[in-house]
Amino acid sequence: MAKAREMDWDAWREWVATRPLSVQALCDRLPPDRLYSLKSSNHKVTIYSYSEDGTVTVNVSGDFNAVIFERQVFGIKPEDLEECDLPPADAILGAVLTDEASIEAVLPLMRAAMGKEPKHG
Repeated sequence: MAKAREMDWDAWREWVATRPLSVQALCDRLPPDRLYSLKSSNHKVTIYSYSEDGTVTVNVSGDFNAVIFERQVFGIKPEDLEECDLPPADAILGAVLTDEASIEAVLPLMRAAMGKEPKHG
């Protein structure tokens, strides 16, 4: 299993101790220094934040995936995550669209292609 980043564990433990019990449980179950596979999409993700409702927000980045654009996805249940290894050395990684204007311009086209909204001329 891969570590996605280095951490100051003393500061982390101090911060976790100040959180509600539901968040403390998530922090114990899903340490933020690990790389996880999001089972529903097969993306490799890192933890961005913990929620009192028992879910987490994850980062889907070009650091560990080949993606159209990087994003954060909220409402992820812990059961949909499992620790995983780093991508292979020869994996194609990165994000195609990296600035907000480009991302905003392509989102309607992507939604239309998925049948989520009507296509515009």
